Amino acid sequence: MPPNRSSRVYNPIALETWFENVGFDWETRFALETLKEGQSIYREGLISGLELGQEEAIVHCSFDRKDTCYSVIEWGANGPSVRSSTDNTKIGQAVAVAGLYEIEELIADEISPLPQFPKKKPVPQATETEEEVKRTDAKASWNASKSPKARPTKKEKARALCPCFTGIPAGLCLTADWIDKDSFRETVLKKDPQAELSEAERESLVRLTVKARQAGFTYRSHKKDFLLDDAEKIAAFLTGELATWREAFRRVELDEEARRMARGLRNVDLVGHVQQSGRDRVQLDWRFRSGQQWLDNDATTRLAKARHGAHVVKGFGLVRITEEQSETLNDWQVASVNGDNSWPRYMVFSLFAERSAELNLDKELRHWYTSLEEAGESEQSEKLPEFLRPYQAFGVSWLANLRRHNCHGLLADEMGLGKTLQILTLLQTNPIAGKHNLIVCPASVVPVWQGEAKRWYPNLTTSVLGSNHLFEEAVNGTGEILWIASYSQLRRHKQRLDAIKFGYAVLDEAQQIKNPEAKITQACCSIQAECRIALTGTPIENRLLDLWTLFRFLMPGLLGKRKQFEMAAKEIDPDRLAQFEKRIRQQIAPFLLRRLKENVSRELPPKMEIDLICPITDRQRAAYDSLLNKGHEEMGDDFSKATQGQTMNFLTLLTRLRQACCDPGLLPGMDSDSAIEHSGKAQALMSHLEEALRKDGQRKVVVFSQFVQLLQRLKPHIAERFPQAALLTLTGNTRDRGKPVEQFQNEKGPAIMLVSLRAGGTGITLNAADYVFLLDPWWNPAVENQAIDRVHRIGQQKQVFVYRMITQGTVEERIQQLKRNKRELFENTLGGLGEVSNLRAQVGDLEELARLLT
Repeated sequence: MPPNRSSRVYNPIALETWFENVGFDWETRFALETLKEGQSIYREGLISGLELGQEEAIVHCSFDRKDTCYSVIEWGANGPSVRSSTDNTKIGQAVAVAGLYEIEELIADEISPLPQFPKKKPVPQATETEEEVKRTDAKASWNASKSPKARPTKKEKARALCPCFTGIPAGLCLTADWIDKDSFRETVLKKDPQAELSEAERESLVRLTVKARQAGFTYRSHKKDFLLDDAEKIAAFLTGELATWREAFRRVELDEEARRMARGLRNVDLVGHVQQSGRDRVQLDWRFRSGQQWLDNDATTRLAKARHGAHVVKGFGLVRITEEQSETLNDWQVASVNGDNSWPRYMVFSLFAERSAELNLDKELRHWYTSLEEAGESEQSEKLPEFLRPYQAFGVSWLANLRRHNCHGLLADEMGLGKTLQILTLLQTNPIAGKHNLIVCPASVVPVWQGEAKRWYPNLTTSVLGSNHLFEEAVNGTGEILWIASYSQLRRHKQRLDAIKFGYAVLDEAQQIKNPEAKITQACCSIQAECRIALTGTPIENRLLDLWTLFRFLMPGLLGKRKQFEMAAKEIDPDRLAQFEKRIRQQIAPFLLRRLKENVSRELPPKMEIDLICPITDRQRAAYDSLLNKGHEEMGDDFSKATQGQTMNFLTLLTRLRQACCDPGLLPGMDSDSAIEHSGKAQALMSHLEEALRKDGQRKVVVFSQFVQLLQRLKPHIAERFPQAALLTLTGNTRDRGKPVEQFQNEKGPAIMLVSLRAGGTGITLNAADYVFLLDPWWNPAVENQAIDRVHRIGQQKQVFVYRMITQGTVEERIQQLKRNKRELFENTLGGLGEVSNLRAQVGDLEELARLLT
C-alpha cells in the first residue's frame, strides 16, 4: 500500500461501476514504460486525491508542492481513455495508471461480497519475456466478475486461503490453495473455477492479489501463478514483508527452496584454482563458495556469465555477486587470448593482485611462485667476475633467476650504477645456446655498448644493425652474435624481426617506447625473444601509462587491458587511486629491480643541489613582458582555455618565454649581435665559474642547456674569460661523441664542457667533473636527473655541486612549483623509483601552468 493515503470521494453506485470497469484487461491498453512509471507513482504515494463518478474518475497527483496535475479517466466500450491537465502526455497517462491501481486498492478495501472469477478464453502459451513485455494480465486472478449482482446461493463456512511460495530458478513463485475444515485442498488459481465463493473467500482472494501486486509479483496467465523474479526484492520480501502475510492469512507455506531464500542474501567467495599447464602456462578455473559449500559447475557457469548483484541459486537460495567479483571474472575471460582459460605462468602475479578473489595454486605452481618470490643471492653469484660490485652481482643473479622461471624483468637502477655492465655479464655468464641476442638503444649510445662489450668481454661478437647488415646470421641461424640496434634502425627494418627468435632482447633507455601508439613501440613489441629485459632509470616519465607500455613489452597482460588501466589511473578519488597504485606495486614487484646510489654505493660522494636564482636585466624584462602581453592579445587573459584549442600556440609562447629568461639574444627578431651581457644568467654563470675554477686548479665543470644557440653564444666569452681551462663542446652536431668525452675525462688541468641535453643526456660518463650548471630548468625532472647523473655516477671521487639556474619572477619559477606538485605519482607507484612530470605530454599540466601564469 502506498505510504500516504489519498483523499477519496465516491458513492456506492460509482464504486460498483468502477468495480466492473477494472475487471477489464485495462493494463494491455498502456505501454510497458507507462505501466512502470504509473506503478512507481502509485508505490511512492504521489496520488493525492481520487474522485469517482459513474462516468469518469479524476485522479490528482502531487509530485511536490508546486508540481501538481490531474488526469481524467473515462470508460468506453474499448476500455479507458485519458485526458490530463499536463501537456506531457506520458506523465498524464502514467498518472491515470497510478489512479487505476488506486481504484483497485479502494475496491479491495470496500467491496464485499465478490463474485467468482470470470471465465476467460485460454491464454496462449508465451515465454516469460513476452509475458513481461505484454503485461498480460493478472486480472484473471485478482479482479472479480464484471457483474456485481452474482451472489453465492449457499451459505457455507469459508475455506482458508493458504498462499504457497515455491523457489524456482526463475525466482519466487506464488500459488494458493483453499483448505477446508477437513484439510481438503483445492487450487485457487485454477484455469476454470466452477465453485461459487463465499463472501469471506472473495475478500481473501482480493487481499491475496492486491498484496501480490504491491510486493512486485507478476501474474503469469499461462502458468496460473505469480512470479517475483528480482532476487533483491525476493530477499526484501521474505525477510520483511512476509510477516504481514502471516498476519493477513491464517497459513502461509514455503517449500524448501523458498525457505533457503528466506535466509536472505548470502555473500559468496570467488576462488580461482590455478594449475600448471605445460612448460610455461597455467590453467585457471573459477569457483564460487558459500561458507564451506561449493556451488556446482552449472551454478558457477551461470553466475560467471551474470552481472553483479543478487541471484537465485538452486540449493543455496539467494547469493550476491559483488561488482569487483564480476569485473574480475570479465577481465580474465577477456584476457584469455586462446579462449581456453589458460595464460602465461607469470600472470599468477596479476591474479594475486585481485582483491576480490582467493587463489589456490597446485603444488608445482606454488613451488615455482615461491622460488621466484624469494629470488636473491644464488649459487651462481659465486661464479661471477670479481670486478662486479656486490649490487651488480645481485642484479645479474636476479635477472638469471627470472629467466629460469620464464619471466622477464625491468632493471630500473638509478642512472650511473652500471646497468650496461650487468647486462653484458648476464649474456656472458648465462648464454642461451644457439641464439643471437639483441640490444636496442638510442643511436648515441650504440658506440657505448660496443665499447663496454669490448672492454669487459672482448670475446663477445658484436654487430651493429644497419642497411648493410640486416640480421643475416640470425636469420640463417649461424653464430651467436650480440646485435646492437638503434631504435630508428629497428623501426626501419621491423619486417626482418618476424623471421628471428632471439635469446635475450634488451631495451636500453626503455622509456623510448612509452607511447603505446608509436611505431617504434610496435616494432619493439614484435620482437620475439626467450627472455626480454627493459633498462631505464626512469620507468615513469610522464604518467602511469608509461609503466603499462613497458610491461606490455615485457609481459603482455600482466597489468591488464590498456583501457581499464587508463581509467583506473585517472581515478579522481584519492583513496581509490591509492588502492590502484598499491595493486600495481604488488603486480610488478617480482619483476622490477630498482637500486639508488645512496643505498648501494656508500663510497659515492653526496651531491649538493642548489636553486640559483638569477637576476633579470632590463632588456630581458622588456622582452619577457612583451611576449606575455602579446600572448594575452592572441589567446585571451585565461591561458588555461588556450591549452584546449591552441595548445601549440601556448607551447610556442612558453618556449619563447624560457628563451627570454636565458638570453634575449635567442629570440627571433633580436639583433644577432645582441650582447650576452644582457643575460642575467650569463652574468651569474661567469661569476660562479670564476669561483669554481679559482678554488682548485683541477676543477672541471659541465654546463647543460637545451638551447644549442645559447651554448654557442656563451662559448667565446667563456674562452676569453677562462683561457687556462680546456673548453669542449658536445652537441647533436658532434660526430664522434667519444672524443670530447675522453679528452674531458683525461684532461690534467681545469676543463669546461658545454653539453646540449639531446646529445649528452644519456650514454656518456663525465664523472671527472664536480660542478654541474643547468642553464634552463626542464619540464621533466627525470631528464634533469639523467643529465646530472652523467657526472654523479660510479667512479666519482668528489662531492658534486649542481646549480639549477632560475630567472627570478618568471615562468621558470612556476615550472619549479609545478614539478614539486607532480612528484608523488612516481613515489606512490614504484616506492622511490624516481620523479615524474612532463609538461608537454599532459594537457592537464599545461592548464595548471597556464593558471600559474595568468
